[in-house]
Amino acid sequence: MSSRMKANSVAAVLFAGALAAGCSASLQGAPQPASGQEGLFDPCKDIPDSVLEEVGLDPATEEAGAAGVEQPGWKICGWSGSWYFLTVYSSSYTVDDVRRNPDFRGFEELNVGGRRGIEYQRVDDEDNNGCYLAFSVEHGSIWFNVERKLSEVRQESSCVVVQRLSVNLEPTLPK
Repeated sequence: MSSRMKANSVAAVLFAGALAAGCSASLQGAPQPASGQEGLFDPCKDIPDSVLEEVGLDPATEEAGAAGVEQPGWKICGWSGSWYFLTVYSSSYTVDDVRRNPDFRGFEELNVGGRRGIEYQRVDDEDNNGCYLAFSVEHGSIWFNVERKLSEVRQESSCVVVQRLSVNLEPTLPK
């Protein structure tokens, strides 16, 4: 995964962190899964490679976590497309929590595959290089995020791309 994709993943998790406050303790011993992930959709495991290939993503570019590090309360997975990155976030945060987050703007209601969702962008994304689409699920929400690779020319709106990808990926999501 490129450093830009890693930075976007870390930035999104940090922005999302504004949804809740808390602290964690360091533990010694064998690595354990990050806390708060029980029951969450796991995009790395639950989205088939065949579906990724159908939408033009390379399964070999898969990276779990934010910059490869699991995040408490999140399941995150990203892949590389031709001029963009797609990152899928699964969390116990609700779509209403997303709406209340002051780091996001431009909320628009959409319907994808019979499922209601909201499209939005980061407040600090003045060049509109990225776009999110979030859906409610039983254990919280799942977000799709498309970000332009800064080394590439944007070929179309990131919001158009995230909508198109979500049409193919939505059937893989839990209800």
